Amino acid sequence: MSANQYGPQLGQALMEAGMTQLSFSFEAHVSPESVSAYKNGRATAPPDIKSKSILLTDNPYLAMAAAHESTAGTSPGILDGDRIEVNRHTILDRTEHEVQELLKVIQEAEKRVISAPPRSLSPQERQEIETLIQETLDVVTASTNLAAILCREYKISWIKQWTIHKSKWIKNGLMKMMKEVPWT
Repeated sequence: MSANQYGPQLGQALMEAGMTQLSFSFEAHVSPESVSAYKNGRATAPPDIKSKSILLTDNPYLAMAAAHESTAGTSPGILDGDRIEVNRHTILDRTEHEVQELLKVIQEAEKRVISAPPRSLSPQERQEIETLIQETLDVVTASTNLAAILCREYKISWIKQWTIHKSKWIKNGLMKMMKEVPWT
């Protein structure tokens, strides 16, 4: 993902939501010139504007671009490279492939290294742990892109899906209560 994907994604999200730069600027309480600067990469949108843009457009790719930019690149990027045709079929295939790869690595790690105390790992075992981490991140990226493309193509709310998902994890005691994010 390039350094500034938020800007182009903001432009795309506004277009898909039927919003103009002017209408977004009123809703987000920012000048139209600032919106133009965000879209064209001349300025970085502050966190409150990123959040407002996600709430106003409910666009999964805008949310992913904002998260990626706001976390120093430590969240899933958008699959948009030259070697992938972006549609729900190819993203589904990629996700399935990545899940299968992760399951293989998990099975090997369970047998060999996960039970060992971290301080006792050999350099080779440490590399196995890093491979497990990389395969896990591959699944996170592929599956996040799958959820995004499904929400976009089937017109399902990205925000609502995350709200439902987190509520389920909280109910099952796997997460603690988080600040509720309003969605429309």
